[in-house]
Amino acid sequence: MESNATILDVARRAGVSRTTVSRVLNEPDRVSKDTLQRVQEAATALNYSPNSFARGLRSGRTDVIALLVGDISQPFHGSLAQAVVEAAEERGFGVMLYDLGHSTARLEDVLRKLPRQGVDGMIIATADDISTSSISDAVNECLDQGLAIVTGVEQFEVDGITSVLTDYREGTQLAMEALATEGLQRPALLLGDRNGPIGKRLVAGAPHATVYDVGYTFDDVESVVQALTHDHDALIVATLPMALGAMSALTRAGRSLPIIVCEEVPFAAQVTPAFSTSAVPPQETGREMVRLVDAIIGSIPIEPRALHATLTRRESF
Repeated sequence: MESNATILDVARRAGVSRTTVSRVLNEPDRVSKDTLQRVQEAATALNYSPNSFARGLRSGRTDVIALLVGDISQPFHGSLAQAVVEAAEERGFGVMLYDLGHSTARLEDVLRKLPRQGVDGMIIATADDISTSSISDAVNECLDQGLAIVTGVEQFEVDGITSVLTDYREGTQLAMEALATEGLQRPALLLGDRNGPIGKRLVAGAPHATVYDVGYTFDDVESVVQALTHDHDALIVATLPMALGAMSALTRAGRSLPIIVCEEVPFAAQVTPAFSTSAVPPQETGREMVRLVDAIIGSIPIEPRALHATLTRRESF
């Protein structure tokens, strides 16, 4: 029977760090015989035998995955990166982080280099539209080199890529339904890019909202919200920084509108007023990304697992 024990459980029982357990799994010649024995005994006692042990015995593998995020300065991507690292360590992986800075040129450059960087796979997490022919060619090169590729949203017509099953329409659908119960029927939907892979889905979930492309930054949103007409009775906003910009603009204009944010990050509950959210938490997304890339690397059949948005009511609505 497979154990539910994690790499952290093994580390605690053996009295060592998670890094040491990972080194035992992947580079046993770099640890002392005493440490090797303690970790192996702890793993045996806990019935811990994940794919990491098998990977450690397999030649040509490094047990390192690359995480490519659209913009690490965004709260969502920071939380996602933290979740990916934690889940990866539990499975014996190291993580190399690449910040794309919303640049397709940067993404293509990273993709061209990764097959030579000694990684077993990669996770691409960006809301930007990256489905260009040159990016697809670079992705195919990575696949040809045997790299496992997982994306946060479907945006490539390339065989061999696995995407996390998240219906982003649910986020705006839940927001629209919640607003409607309070008699709010004319929301504005503020997006960074309505033509991006996630933006398109958010729009589809709110067909009766008025859509505005406002960019992703605090300042971009402020200028747009200041010019909004009084026809709108609520705001649905794609990201937390955008929501902060919208709130600031409304305050300066002496206005107040209910706001729901389509991402759930810890910071949303820590600001004043705390923001209501309608989304899948990045912790869930990160763990699912690692589960999928681990399965591909280990040639394990993938069991589909859909992630669903939840509505969290706070002070902003």
